[in-house]
Amino acid sequence: MDNNVKKITISPCSDPDAPALGLVEGLSIKLSEPYSESEVTVKINPYDDAHPVKENDTKSTKTMKFDFGKSNTKKIKFSHNTYRVKLEAITKKTWEGQEYPYFEFLLEW
Repeated sequence: MDNNVKKITISPCSDPDAPALGLVEGLSIKLSEPYSESEVTVKINPYDDAHPVKENDTKSTKTMKFDFGKSNTKKIKFSHNTYRVKLEAITKKTWEGQEYPYFEFLLEW
């Protein structure tokens, strides 16, 4: 893996700084049920300009659960690209008067 790193935050609320779908270096990471204050499930898909993000699952979709036990870091491979995805934090923030969870990930490729 190269030394490229990026943080991404996703949330089920409408906050434009933390949407329910994040796009990072050829990956789409979409929040999925179940999620809580201690774990999160995401659906990860490859994408590029020729194959835009799909709303529905495809045969390439990987559904992954992250927590702070043994499942906070996972490696994912699509074609010739390998990514390391790590759950860094689960926080709560208030958005338009309601509290929502915010899930912070660190991606390396």
